[in-house]
Amino acid sequence: MRSVLQFFSILALGVMTLSVLALMMPWLNSQGVQAMMPGTGLHMGSAVLGLAVGLGFGILARYHWADIPRRVVTWFLVRERQFFYYALIAGCLGVLLFY
Repeated sequence: MRSVLQFFSILALGVMTLSVLALMMPWLNSQGVQAMMPGTGLHMGSAVLGLAVGLGFGILARYHWADIPRRVVTWFLVRERQFFYYALIAGCLGVLLFY
């Protein structure tokens, strides 16, 4: 839960920074910085999506790639009984639907 809260807090900080940048764009354009910033404005949807993808890649980069298969196998082994029940339920539903 802590990592989820950290992700959203960093995302909120990034969105606030982007909002300040978007509000300052007219002033920056009037000060002669227009050549440094192509386009007429900041598309907030794309900026927030790019920020979220970048944060997601940053979180994924923290994990050791060799450790991920072991974690996945451990996760499946811990939930083996639940998967058996899900397969049994799916089989019963399949018989009911296709019989």
